Amino acid sequence: MARIYNVISPHLDDAALSCSLFLAANPHSQITTIFAGGPPSVRPLTPWDRAAGYFVEGGDVIGVRRGEDISAAAVVNASTLHLTYWDRQYRNERYNYRGFTDDELPSVIASDLVSRVDQISADAWVIPLGISHPDHRIAADAGLIFAARHSGDIYLYEELPYAVEYHADAADRKRSLAQRGFVLEEDSMLEFLHDGALKAAAIRCHSSQRRSLRRRAKVAARTPERIWRLIRP
Repeated sequence: MARIYNVISPHLDDAALSCSLFLAANPHSQITTIFAGGPPSVRPLTPWDRAAGYFVEGGDVIGVRRGEDISAAAVVNASTLHLTYWDRQYRNERYNYRGFTDDELPSVIASDLVSRVDQISADAWVIPLGISHPDHRIAADAGLIFAARHSGDIYLYEELPYAVEYHADAADRKRSLAQRGFVLEEDSMLEFLHDGALKAAAIRCHSSQRRSLRRRAKVAARTPERIWRLIRP
């Protein structure tokens, strides 16, 4: 049975890569992207942004990527909420970053999410496992803090393509959860749309990332999405 979910995405393409078929099977769900902020004008371009071959010096990179996320969400009949925490590549003096430190962010973000519970009409929340990238770890840790404060249903998803590329890291994250008393439980009632073309279309909406992702986008598109119910200690 379809439900309304709020999927927590670290960056502006992670939900499309990891949860498109899940979102499509549960229409009117929402994607909340944590690190959807950055400087309004990016000069100089970061190595990642430059490698994309898409942006110009001084351009509004984040504005472009937010637009792509809105388009991708529309493909799977979802809505978007873009939080204003800065992507890690901009959290430095070069871009005049004056926000929270990486150590502070999990607790701050968790409190932010708690404050939005009454505004977000969701039957359940879905948080990332936190594979490889520091922003993914921060988003995952924030999700776990949120889970401890929220009485509703919480699910956890494995980020793609990182779960394939960094299999050992994914396994370490799961062991860490177990050591902290969390249990990942299979839920046979979860619904996923079986439409590879639709998922590929959602990923293609992130045009600026196509060159950087390349083969990784194909890996994400053909790898089964994995989501578990999170049982809290």
